[in-house]
Amino acid sequence: MRFFGLAALASAFCPVSIGLFSCLVAGPARAEPAATPAAATQERYRTPILGTDAYWHGFGSLSLGKGLRFNNPYRLATPLGDTPESLSLTAAYYDLALGVVRGPARGLSHGAVVHLSIAAQGIPQEVLSVSYIALERLDNRRTLLFGRFGIPIILEPDLSGGLEAAVGAAYMITAGIGVQGELVGSLYYGAATQDRSVTTIPVLSAQLGLFIDYEVLP
Repeated sequence: MRFFGLAALASAFCPVSIGLFSCLVAGPARAEPAATPAAATQERYRTPILGTDAYWHGFGSLSLGKGLRFNNPYRLATPLGDTPESLSLTAAYYDLALGVVRGPARGLSHGAVVHLSIAAQGIPQEVLSVSYIALERLDNRRTLLFGRFGIPIILEPDLSGGLEAAVGAAYMITAGIGVQGELVGSLYYGAATQDRSVTTIPVLSAQLGLFIDYEVLP
C-alpha cells in the first residue's frame, strides 16, 4: 500500500515540477511594445509593397503659375529693365496636367504627361506640352519627386514650338490628394523681328497647385 501511495504522490508532483522548470527556463514574460500614434498614422498612408512587380500609376494636377521671360523682343508691357534683352514678366496662367507612369512600388517609374497652360490675363494664350516624365515616391510614402522633358506647342496667338524641362515635388495630404510645386524652364521660338529672322525666348516659370494621385496595383 505504501508503494502505491508513493507512486500516486509522484505522479501528481511531476506535472507541477515540469511546469515550474519550464517557467524558470523561459524567464519572465515580456509584453510587446505598443505601436506609437505616429507609426499608426503613417501606416494609413502606406501603399503595400509588392516586391519588384510593376504597376500603373495615374496622376493629375491643377496649378497656377507665373514666369520670367529672359528676352523681350516684342517690347511687351511688363519689362523689368530698359533693354529688349532685359527681364520681363509673363502673364499668370492656369496649368492642367494628366499623366501616367509604370514602374515598381519602390523605385523609378517612367511614363508620359500632357500639360495645357492657359493665360489667366492679357491676350489669349494657350500652350500644349507633351513630355516624358520620371517619378519616384520616397520612403515616407507621402512625398513624390518627378522630372520631365518635352516639347511645348504654342496654340495661340501664333502657332510655334520649343523645348521644355521641369522638376517638381508633391506632398500627399491624403492617399489621393496633395499639393505640388514645379519649376519649369522653356525655350520658345518666336516670329521674326526687324533685327532677327527667328527669335528665341527663354522663360523660367514656377507653379503651385493641387496634385491628384491614383495607383492601380497588380
